[in-house]
Amino acid sequence: MAGVTLRGVRKSFGRIEVIHGVDLEVADGEFVAFVGPSGCGKSTLLRLIAGLEEPSAGDLSIGGQRVNERPPAARGIAMVFQSYALYPHMTAYDNMAFGLTLARTDKGTIAERVRAAARLLQIEDLLDRKPRDLSGGQRQRVAIGRAIVREPQVFLFDEPLSNLDAGLRVQMRLEIAKLKADLRATMIYVTHDQVEAMTLADRIVVLNAGRVEQAGTPLELYHRPRNRFVAGFIGSPAMNFLDVVSEGRADGSVRVWLPGGVPLDVAVDGAAPRAGTPLTLGVRPEHAGLADGGAGLVATILAVERLGGETHCHAALEDGQKLLVRLDGDRPAAAGERLRLNLRGETAHLFGSDGQRL
Repeated sequence: MAGVTLRGVRKSFGRIEVIHGVDLEVADGEFVAFVGPSGCGKSTLLRLIAGLEEPSAGDLSIGGQRVNERPPAARGIAMVFQSYALYPHMTAYDNMAFGLTLARTDKGTIAERVRAAARLLQIEDLLDRKPRDLSGGQRQRVAIGRAIVREPQVFLFDEPLSNLDAGLRVQMRLEIAKLKADLRATMIYVTHDQVEAMTLADRIVVLNAGRVEQAGTPLELYHRPRNRFVAGFIGSPAMNFLDVVSEGRADGSVRVWLPGGVPLDVAVDGAAPRAGTPLTLGVRPEHAGLADGGAGLVATILAVERLGGETHCHAALEDGQKLLVRLDGDRPAAAGERLRLNLRGETAHLFGSDGQRL
């Protein structure tokens, strides 16, 4: 296996630059997920690594070797696409063996690799079937098996679970997690589903408009987002953002006033903004707990979503600002009910006017 290095990688289509000087290091054996909204450049970046697009500038290296001019077949990569891209007239066995057959690998080696991959993916009984006789999850296993038999240096996944229903997505997530543990291979995984990224990846790269906003472990991005964009993208349900005003430094924190005149001290890494500075307070729905006593931030429930294990309450504060509160699923809640919330400074975040976390 091998690591992947990007140095100053840019990509333009005509006059439009879509990847803006990306620097990134993927270690040997690391599982890295690219996430971001539609159009952020995550699939384009994956295609650059694969050799399906040529970079306009910068260097791409795989296993310490520069690969800018190498065709995809010479890069030691294998790619699994969103569409299964299986040949409908071929059996699962022949689909998995096709790349090795083109490379004129001897039949004994082909059989050994295909059956080993089939055992790993638990599709040994399906090798004689054609794609039309397979379910969506089984087809995706065949597509992954086709990548495994090539024994690549790097696996590239381009939203491989997007075409599956919710139940199959969960099942295939577990399969890919097991595959990661068994192969210990370098994997780069593009997804718009942050749950996939959070549960599968060693490290997540958050992209926005062709730029890397932040790269880090899932919990690092969850607990210490670099800016408001990352804070709002990572976490489900999404983080609440409230307009507040700084009162200045207080015991190593910044004190802000919440709607209704409730004070809150929030720890920050940098210097405290001067009193009167408008700021944005970030609070995750799971951190907006109910207050035990009479004091607290007052919110009126507008709508309730019951999900069984948890209840989501869409609420409005006294000044009209909206926030989502996540409660225990057994807790009664109804539209019009007034909640008293206890926000904790140690789980809250403050962002300046530039969107950067203080």
